[in-house]
Amino acid sequence: MAVSESEDLLAGQASLLEATLALLHLAREESWDRLLEAMPAQRAAFARLQASGVGGLDASTQDSLKRLIEQTEAANEELVTRLLAWQNEVSTILQEIDMTRANGKKISRAYGA
Repeated sequence: MAVSESEDLLAGQASLLEATLALLHLAREESWDRLLEAMPAQRAAFARLQASGVGGLDASTQDSLKRLIEQTEAANEELVTRLLAWQNEVSTILQEIDMTRANGKKISRAYGA
């Protein structure tokens, strides 16, 4: 693989890591709307990375790429954990709203209000 192709590959992985860390930062702040707005940047970085070739890397580039991939994977794992917690929280809130509406209807029917 040519040097510029290796550099492009490393730059692509670094871009994916940067986008993932930005999402993780927003998840840690519970800035869910901003996180949803930022997700396309991560998808775009991932798509660019998928389009690049991965053949014939020298040992140094392989090591650098491995570290970037491990960091990206760790950030993604935490991000998914936080997103699942948020999903559960939102689900609980929606269930409580639904129960409140149902109870309100029962009270209205019982007291004719």
